[in-house]
Amino acid sequence: MARSARIMVTSTYHLGVEKAMSDFDVIVIGGGPAGCYAALTAATKGCRVAIFEEHGAIGRPRHDPGWLMESEFTKSIMSVLESEVIGTKVQEYRVCNSENGELIEKSTLGGYLVRRDLLEKEIAALAIQAGVSLYLKAKVLRLTRKGDKVEGIETSSNIIPRAKGEIFICADGIRSAGNGFAASEGLCERSEVLPGISYLLANAEVSAGIIEHFLSSDPLLNYRCFWPHCKSACYFSLPVSSTLYEFRERQDNIVSRKIQNACALEIGGYATAHSGKFGEHFEDIVKDNIMFVGDASGGVGNIHGMMQGQFAGMVAASAIKDKDVTNKRVSEYQDLVLDKLGKVPFFFFSAREDFGSFDNWFSQFEESTRGIKATEVACFQ
Repeated sequence: MARSARIMVTSTYHLGVEKAMSDFDVIVIGGGPAGCYAALTAATKGCRVAIFEEHGAIGRPRHDPGWLMESEFTKSIMSVLESEVIGTKVQEYRVCNSENGELIEKSTLGGYLVRRDLLEKEIAALAIQAGVSLYLKAKVLRLTRKGDKVEGIETSSNIIPRAKGEIFICADGIRSAGNGFAASEGLCERSEVLPGISYLLANAEVSAGIIEHFLSSDPLLNYRCFWPHCKSACYFSLPVSSTLYEFRERQDNIVSRKIQNACALEIGGYATAHSGKFGEHFEDIVKDNIMFVGDASGGVGNIHGMMQGQFAGMVAASAIKDKDVTNKRVSEYQDLVLDKLGKVPFFFFSAREDFGSFDNWFSQFEESTRGIKATEVACFQ
């Protein structure tokens, strides 16, 4: 399917011609990669699906540099969408000493770097093509219940202030554990969400296709990463905005020297929380007829999130088809996540400790998820 066709579907939907429906099989809360992929999967299996997104655009704000870990799932997405999302194949993932630049380890299993905002828009557009209803600026304020089950939502939208559903897929992001539905539904203790600043830098000393990850005993230098999307532009993050200028003045490390002549083309925010290891911070990722996916499940990572979305959409569609929307049936989703992703979670900050090296982490993730493909995207090829 041509890109122009996908954009046409997206834009005509928001002309207000279509009357908002109020009853759906599956309601997805949040239009990030995990939520959009869950909606796409459920819709391609015949469900009536709606996505409720609080922001005014899919893909904004941008929360990360668009790294997709290597897997069959990743390759099957990129085989269809690579030109649409400006994908760059990672040739090497290097881990180096921050002070002297000494190479600690490297891997050729770095996956891809993509424009995440474009990726989300493409997945959302395919979901709409499959019949999904998308409501922007429609923040879900609360869940309404009948007995033990959720039966509907109330939103901030005057177009569709309420909607009913059979199964609810919660993808309200990393803040879910702070002031979102994961915390309010008791899946985890409320946790602090820490903000950070993400830059798109021009003129940094980076090489296209090579991710550079730096380690140091200095907390400011430790885990600083360059995510180059082309020869002269890369994503780079720091705890606060004022740090960039202080950082460039330093002469005692390789990282500072790489950005000494760099200029920010874009400044955005991101957040971190206690997440990444399924079953550690969140004991469960299912409650009654709600499934939690992506950051809202205590897990992170774009590919991990989209795989979760696929699992959630599959289980939801199967349960609805069989008219068996029970906690036991919906919990099949959690079993899939723990079996396939629980062994190799996206826990970036302890990957070397858990697996011995990033290369081992990448290899085990690729092996554990072998056979899982983005068939929902491929059907639009």
